Amino acid sequence: MKKEYNSLYIVQEHDNIDMIAKKYGVSSLSILIANNITPGMIKKGKVLFIKK
Repeated sequence: MKKEYNSLYIVQEHDNIDMIAKKYGVSSLSILIANNITPGMIKKGKVLFIKK
């Protein structure tokens, strides 16, 4: 099954998953699941897939 995403986001210094989720109007959990990560894996420069 092909995954489709609406946006890509490059993590900036001092970002956290909740800030990113709020910016895109999605849940933190949806970002974590879409990227198969845990909150501790959010690091500057990481590309996140955002599905609305």
